Amino acid sequence: MDANDKKNLDRILNVLYKESPLAWYKIYSDLGLDKNLADHLFKIGFAFNYLQIEHKGMGEYPTDNHYVSLTSEGIQFFALQNFSGTDKTVETPLPAQRFNVYINGSLGGFNLLDIDAEQLQLVVDAYLEGKQDFTIAGQNYRPKKFHTFKIFENASKRNSRELKKIGNEEGSKKGFMGRFFSDEDLEELGEDLTSSIIGNAQFGSGIVVSGSSAFRKQHDYNQSAESTNEKPIFISYSWDSQEHEDHVFSFANELRKNGFNVDIDKIISQRKTSTNFNQMMHEAFLQSEHIIVVLSKGYKEKSDSFQGGVGIEYRLILGEIDRHPRKYVLVSFLGRHDSIIPMGLTGRDVIDLSTAGLDPLFRKLTNQPEYVLSPVSKDKPSLPMREIASFAQHQAKINNTKSPDNTTVKLVAKRIEKKKELRKDFAGWLNHKKEDVKKRFRMIIHSAENDTYPDQPMLPNTHPTWFGTEIHGSSHLGMEFCDENTQIYLNGEGNWSTEPSDNLEATAVSVIKTIAYDDILAWDMDGDGIYNCPHFYVNFIDGLPWKDVYYVDQKRGNVHFNSRNKIENP
Repeated sequence: MDANDKKNLDRILNVLYKESPLAWYKIYSDLGLDKNLADHLFKIGFAFNYLQIEHKGMGEYPTDNHYVSLTSEGIQFFALQNFSGTDKTVETPLPAQRFNVYINGSLGGFNLLDIDAEQLQLVVDAYLEGKQDFTIAGQNYRPKKFHTFKIFENASKRNSRELKKIGNEEGSKKGFMGRFFSDEDLEELGEDLTSSIIGNAQFGSGIVVSGSSAFRKQHDYNQSAESTNEKPIFISYSWDSQEHEDHVFSFANELRKNGFNVDIDKIISQRKTSTNFNQMMHEAFLQSEHIIVVLSKGYKEKSDSFQGGVGIEYRLILGEIDRHPRKYVLVSFLGRHDSIIPMGLTGRDVIDLSTAGLDPLFRKLTNQPEYVLSPVSKDKPSLPMREIASFAQHQAKINNTKSPDNTTVKLVAKRIEKKKELRKDFAGWLNHKKEDVKKRFRMIIHSAENDTYPDQPMLPNTHPTWFGTEIHGSSHLGMEFCDENTQIYLNGEGNWSTEPSDNLEATAVSVIKTIAYDDILAWDMDGDGIYNCPHFYVNFIDGLPWKDVYYVDQKRGNVHFNSRNKIENP
């Protein structure tokens, strides 16, 4: 996750912090983000557990109209970014010795508190960690969720009782716990220190109060007992047994003996007290050049069920491995059995250290290839030319063929038979009722010419050779699918364009794409162990399988837009 990713993800979290849940399409379209970038940002947010799917969700990233919301971890990230997503300066002002804190939470608002720097530490930690309550001087406060959190210097030196009295008498808002301050009231209380304090705080024990009440930022992960210019390599593994842990420690030690700056969780935890393992794992994954994943039965069980620290690390891996494939290296101490490989990593390269030794791992970590092809020669083979027959010869051959009518009849009959078979097999989806869950169900489309499923790398500006979509219906042309939502622009007569214009009105539509019956070569209703839904094997033409594309109004499902009423130059 680079600086631009952080900035854009923070913009998304900002929207969700103010209003949640929201449709994913509305969030990224209102922010002016490209759909591919938005999908990339969702994968990051979902992997770090910043975002969650509220409804209409699947186990993967959502389609445009699925609703998402902010998790407690997302609130923490949002606070760390200081509502901007930009890096913070190391220099911070020294706050006053005493502070006023105002909180409006899910269980109601309460007036300004008069607290010292150490008590402020407790409140900020509760805010960053997403806690529902905190205790100061024996008094328990339970905001449940911080809707408003403001920090001011207590220049007036008034205590909490005086402030509560002022709030009840002068506060312009009323709640079930009494009157309290509005945003306008708070503007009269002096300088708002919230951004300067929260923006320089870290997760957990993020702000450290010294004798002079100064706040400082900690960077524990990079502070080690030794200095090295090598970027770190982090080992991800499961605490299966003491024997397995000893094996992993020996493996890490061997890598260090061979010049690799390897780090491991229990070694990092020795450098500080009260280690926050979730934070430590996030930092290690973000800052390491390579992540070595030691596969085992325990690792697979915890990954597939998203349990514990392994489950958190597995989310991070799934969110990044397609974008940074060289960063993650899978290894095994004994074999490449399915019993040790998590479902999301099936089909990826695994180095079996029991048979291959350490050399293949060293090659991946140092980017040293084992095989090097010869340079490309400037000279290419010279091949004989084929003689082109005369036009008269071709015409005579055509004239001597059988009547094309017979061939056409056979093709039409074959097409009708295939259409009947498809409509019969997919009757549960095509003849749906409104409550039928199969109305919009995932299907997998494969290229019959280039079957790289399931290991195809996702390359920029390159059409995939397989992908998932949702079935929509059937027509005289073929089977219809819906794999995205978008906007088109209408005039008063119902004519449309894909380009916005001052005299056109935007409307939300679903994009319906058709694969011709002739291009559907086969289909498998049962799917496979990766996607247990129907699979289609079809002809791809110029990288895509679509024969026809039209749009359906999302609010009025019977209103279609196609080439007949398209505006070419609005």
